[in-house]
Amino acid sequence: MSPVTVVGSVNRDFVLTVEDLPHPGETVLARRFVEGVGGKGANQAVAAARLGSRVRLVARVGADAAVILDALAAEGVDIDVVRSDERVTTGIAAVVVDDAGENTIVVNPGANAELGVDDLPGELVRSPGEIVVIQNEIAPEVVEQAVLRAREQGGVVVLNPAPARPLDARVLAAVDVLVPNRGELAALLGTEPPATVDQARDLLVRAALPCRAVVVTLGADGAVLKEAHSPDTLHIPAPSVDAVDTVGAGDTFCGALADALGRGTALPAAVARAVRAASHAATGLGAQTSMPYAAQLDVPAFTSAS
Repeated sequence: MSPVTVVGSVNRDFVLTVEDLPHPGETVLARRFVEGVGGKGANQAVAAARLGSRVRLVARVGADAAVILDALAAEGVDIDVVRSDERVTTGIAAVVVDDAGENTIVVNPGANAELGVDDLPGELVRSPGEIVVIQNEIAPEVVEQAVLRAREQGGVVVLNPAPARPLDARVLAAVDVLVPNRGELAALLGTEPPATVDQARDLLVRAALPCRAVVVTLGADGAVLKEAHSPDTLHIPAPSVDAVDTVGAGDTFCGALADALGRGTALPAAVARAVRAASHAATGLGAQTSMPYAAQLDVPAFTSAS
């Protein structure tokens, strides 16, 4: 089984639940408050670790991160190359979730903005075929160098282009699996977000992105996979669940995909397992608290749709 390295962000998450999301200028009372560990990098690392992968996280945190680092280590995440920066605070995300599971998020990047190219380990890939997962909550030059270095060193590169921003063609060409959601795909292509599965499939065929595969996550509609060597797309539906909070579902998808690929699972089956993991994550409150363990994905409710 290949190990997983995640290069990305770490946040302190402050989650508030409300009946309805507030309008501009409106004050609403929260029903519940939860504080936890977040950030796309930390979330994806924990998601993979809970499913059994050996995971290393490359990130920066502030001087206030002792509890966060302890929590990551308790999840089995290797934090040896997480740098503590005394000059800044750890990133902060304020999350408001309504009764329908919709959310708004405001992020202060904090130490995440200080993660530099020099923080990347010389051996980003420790063994051939190691899975390297990267997202856009860190500086563009760090994303670029992580992708290119992982490719040069023989890794399998999974890039989650969130939040959306332009990506250089040579960076995309070095990516094995690109994992955007509807909006991120639209931003990359300069189009409107696909509203249906068929629109997503058609967009992927016409886009001809230079990476080896693209997986578009579609929430309750599952995911659509397009591999460069095939003219066809594959739709993987999601199991029907009662969504409580979709925060972290996309990160769970990426972590589960990395775990499955590290086990040598073929990409279509890896995507199907990632869809099940993301669906499970949407059934609980908080980014990491509802991330599944391997045994939880094997019950009938999470196997019937694959």
